[in-house]
Amino acid sequence: MQNEKVLILGNGPINKDVRHQIDDFDRVVRFNFCAGLPTHLGAKCTDLWLSSRGKQAKKIASDFPSIDTNSLQQVILTEPAPNRVKQNLFKLIKRKGKIDYSVEIISHIENKNIVTRLEEPYRRSVLADLLQLGRPEYKPVCPSSGMLAIIYFIKNYQKVTIAGFGFQGWKRHPWGLEKKKVNELVRQGKLSWLDAS
Repeated sequence: MQNEKVLILGNGPINKDVRHQIDDFDRVVRFNFCAGLPTHLGAKCTDLWLSSRGKQAKKIASDFPSIDTNSLQQVILTEPAPNRVKQNLFKLIKRKGKIDYSVEIISHIENKNIVTRLEEPYRRSVLADLLQLGRPEYKPVCPSSGMLAIIYFIKNYQKVTIAGFGFQGWKRHPWGLEKKKVNELVRQGKLSWLDAS
């Protein structure tokens, strides 16, 4: 396990000025539009996790987040590689939520070597683990990007801190189970919350 201190910043509201705390972390993980990068949350971003399918991905592709891409150490696309035949079908029938924009998104990253994708087996394994904790309110499609990142980083780094997680949004993420999992990881000492109160 690596010794670097990691902060995972969800897109939920954080009202306190924590930019100096954020700068103290070796790695700062943000998502999609990085909650608009308000001044009180600083600008440091070493790891950027991006949706590559659907309306949000289309927007990221055309209006990439205003971060310093030279400071990035890793860019993760949270959807698996697209099937070319299916993509042509989705475009034909205008299934906007399934269309992949990864090529357009990657074009904004100068160093293509830092871009990787999450594989479907990883997403399935995280979801299976969450479903051990109980029954979700709705049938889930996949865990949230935030949850996928939390599991990824606690497996690889000793010190992982989170902030800006409100466990709400698209109903096909198992929010209640994700909250339970985070609480369990905090109790086990594998995860901590940033003091942003």
